[in-house]
Amino acid sequence: MWGISEQDEMNSCDSDSVTVVIVSYNSRGFLHRCLESLHEDPSSLVSGIIVVDNASSDGSAAMVDADFPAVTLLKNPANLGYAAAVNQGIRAAATRYFLILNPDVETGAGAIRALWEFMEKTPDAGIAGCKLLNPDGTLQMSCRTFYTIPLVLLRRTFLARLFPDSRLVREHLMLDWPHDSDMQVDWVNGACMMVRREAYENVGGMDERFFLYLEDVDWCYRMKKHGWRVYYVHSGSMIHHYQRESAGSLPDRALMSHLLSTLRFYDKWGSALYMLRKERRLISLTLTVLLDVLMLNVAFLLAYGFRAAIAPYLTKPLFPISIYSSFVIFINVVCLVAFAYSGLYRRSRRGGFARDLVQISKALLMSWVVLMASTYLTKTIAYSRIVITAFLPISAILVTGARVLQRAIHGRVRRGLFDLQRAVVVGAGPAAMDMRNRLALAEGGAVDFVGYVVPVGRSPLDALRPLIGSTESIGDLVLQHRINQVFVAETDLPRDEMAGIVAAVRRYGAEVKVVSEITDMLIRGSLLDEITGIPVVVFPPASLTGTRLITKRLSDYLWAAVGILGLSVLTPAVFVARSVRGGDYSALRGAYKALGSVLAGRRSLVGPVAPVEGESLSPGVIGIRNAGAGTRRGVREDRLDMYYIQNWSLSMDLEIIVSSIMRTSCLFHATRPPDD
Repeated sequence: MWGISEQDEMNSCDSDSVTVVIVSYNSRGFLHRCLESLHEDPSSLVSGIIVVDNASSDGSAAMVDADFPAVTLLKNPANLGYAAAVNQGIRAAATRYFLILNPDVETGAGAIRALWEFMEKTPDAGIAGCKLLNPDGTLQMSCRTFYTIPLVLLRRTFLARLFPDSRLVREHLMLDWPHDSDMQVDWVNGACMMVRREAYENVGGMDERFFLYLEDVDWCYRMKKHGWRVYYVHSGSMIHHYQRESAGSLPDRALMSHLLSTLRFYDKWGSALYMLRKERRLISLTLTVLLDVLMLNVAFLLAYGFRAAIAPYLTKPLFPISIYSSFVIFINVVCLVAFAYSGLYRRSRRGGFARDLVQISKALLMSWVVLMASTYLTKTIAYSRIVITAFLPISAILVTGARVLQRAIHGRVRRGLFDLQRAVVVGAGPAAMDMRNRLALAEGGAVDFVGYVVPVGRSPLDALRPLIGSTESIGDLVLQHRINQVFVAETDLPRDEMAGIVAAVRRYGAEVKVVSEITDMLIRGSLLDEITGIPVVVFPPASLTGTRLITKRLSDYLWAAVGILGLSVLTPAVFVARSVRGGDYSALRGAYKALGSVLAGRRSLVGPVAPVEGESLSPGVIGIRNAGAGTRRGVREDRLDMYYIQNWSLSMDLEIIVSSIMRTSCLFHATRPPDD
């Protein structure tokens, strides 16, 4: 009854049959009764049952193997979450309809056929749910309206006890609606959902970011966004053994899971958050500036404290800190202007501790020159130059640390799959699929892929799923699906059509990003210009030519000399430490040898891994691969050396040196043998 032959697998999408998908997690008893009830209903049209076990520890999988051998059992090594397991089951099915069942549901006679008959006569139905009964035969409220913020507060907080008969709650639960007739609803309980394959292929499966709770709400919401409808079907009924108690009595873990899913739902669909996400650049910039100001002022207080601590050893007096109030404002203004001038607030800027430290230090050094000069211009008050000098390294460390922490927190939020940029890809061929795959690998999982938008007049590949519409209505699609970014993967579109896409998308506050082969060639300093009205991309001359090449070599000599001097200071301590640990001095000898080759002119301290054809720069002792992703800016691995040569600067060399020292230090601490 439940087996699917090879021929069926090829033709079953056109057959009048249903595949049941059940996700099980420690529900052995309920699951057994559910499978029995399916077996007892010969009219159900069920041609296959798939049980996805999410690493149950109660023997559920073994029970299915032993008692229901015709059932297809998929065993996961870990609990992947309900949504992921449902999608896994659907991918293993091959029928026109899928019936998603909770294991604690007992199917009534004729209920599945009733759902199937309704779906057959209602072509716009993407999802349908049947009448669910409690074990005592009373009606369960299995269809609802969508959540609102006031409703969440009334359902999931202490307000549930204060207002148990709230009108909003009654409307949400549809308590006053007739449940003895079929009706279109916002969403139906995920305990029983019959899904049409065409709708699934158009909309996609459950959103796997919802580990537990609200994945059914989100699925129904997306169905409606794509033009499908969700129905409650009164004919036929099933018993659902889970009966939700009052919101206040939920176990803490379940309550927290529900609240987390609620936050995720509103992060994805909330209008207010969508509007804020459109202003993410302004919000992020504001937070960065405020953090910078905070760190600059803390740095000044620490520098002042340092000067106060060494006051007994100095002859000049230290004025009270209140005298510095106006000067502190001046410090903030000078430093923020220097940060802006140095590009520390640019949108395209990439981060990384070494990169931030170097760039921020450069800006602060400019600020220090201005601040020191200002102390000579004030005739009435002599501000402490020691305070200003101490302020320089302290503020560099604090501002850099704050920025790294800010990015780490935001990265953690995105790894938790919040605050994602909802994106679509415009295209109809392999380029669109390639762009989709690249988005899936986006750093930090920062993109929530919504679907493909097909250019007008083009036929999409069958593999492009889900399709959400054409470029003809792309503006409406942006609003409808809360889109933040539109990636145009096919650049051979007519100029008028491309201009129309850009205009329509930008009008609604989203970004357009056009994929082009020329982006691989862009270097620092590239700019857009026009010649007689024709837009052009200007590439400046290569960085390492003429006097800049001489400057590069002189800087290599300088840093190599500094390195040898530093090693000579550390050598006695290294000899003592290594004599205790076995006398291995190979690393020390290698460092001297490498730096010596730089001074001899045979190597660059920082340079390409191997000689580059047509370039006179020698291979480097260290290279751009030693720096973080902030310096690479997403450049392909095989083009890193050329990228370095084309974009060289003294600050880039310093970033690479600092990053190399940090990594070498981390490696040393990670690999050195333990003390005896």
